[in-house]
Amino acid sequence: MRLIFAGAPDAGAAAATGTQTSASGAMLQMLIMLLIFFAMMYFLVILPQKRREKEFKEMIESMKKGDTIITTGGVVGKIVDIKKDVVKIKSANTTELEIHKAYIAKVVKEKEEAKEETESKE
Repeated sequence: MRLIFAGAPDAGAAAATGTQTSASGAMLQMLIMLLIFFAMMYFLVILPQKRREKEFKEMIESMKKGDTIITTGGVVGKIVDIKKDVVKIKSANTTELEIHKAYIAKVVKEKEEAKEETESKE
């Protein structure tokens, strides 16, 4: 007794004559699906990640003394000194911290701060 229906009752005879074409068709179909999957992964994952890395690199390169930064840990400070991989910031009147550039989340420029202050006063 058959429990699983595998196709039309006469499908066995038709499959015997066209096994080569159905196998190559299935292989082509699988190849197309794989290409679509990789294209989706590229446009949804890889491309946005490259853009974020490029924006971060530009942000780090455009830092200068006097800019205010926010670290990934939430520390806010003004840049005192910039070295190769380390930035020295002043977070309070007497507190100076050395932060690796990879842990900087956002750079707030002085001009933006002045704009925000004038907007908040109005």
